[in-house]
Amino acid sequence: MDTHQITELIRHRRTVKPIDNAGSSNYSEREITRETIELLTANANWAPTHGLTEPWRFCVYPTKQSLVDLGVFLEQQYRANTSEDSYNEQKLVKMLAYAKEASAAIVLGMERHPGKIVAEEEVMAVACAVQNLHLTATPMGLGVFWSTNPIYDIPSSREYFGWLGEEDRCLGILYLGFPVNEWPERKRGAPGDVADKTEWRE
Repeated sequence: MDTHQITELIRHRRTVKPIDNAGSSNYSEREITRETIELLTANANWAPTHGLTEPWRFCVYPTKQSLVDLGVFLEQQYRANTSEDSYNEQKLVKMLAYAKEASAAIVLGMERHPGKIVAEEEVMAVACAVQNLHLTATPMGLGVFWSTNPIYDIPSSREYFGWLGEEDRCLGILYLGFPVNEWPERKRGAPGDVADKTEWRE
């Protein structure tokens, strides 16, 4: 394996949202094939996992019609389960735009294994699976955005997505699409110096 290529891949990865700050689509109409999604989830499945519990679960919305259905469900959940004080119409509009403009979506589940592995470690494992998926998408030129919202993880949402255990979780939705613009540069420049974040004890 070529360490230089792996390094370039990691540094080339970007988050690409379905819409820009003005609300215009960031994704093209190009479809994502089932084979592509299967490769993404297959590589996600190779993530490290304590106790080999493999807690990640995926609920895939691969077509425009399925994404419309997802948007309808999310709107119903938001309106029914958001308090008057917390309700934000603009947040709802943005949530619906993500589903509308994406070419596919993958809802992220975490299936718990109570008594074997603590929940925090299961969450970490799912995050590692997402990184595998994201790095696989990058050389394809495929944009990925990890969306989170409290309504994704309420009991009625978890049931809808197929995770029925009392301690199961929904950890967000990955929206995918091919960017309409050039691959984005890192907005903040290079990360801060890792030396400032590292303590050596020799």
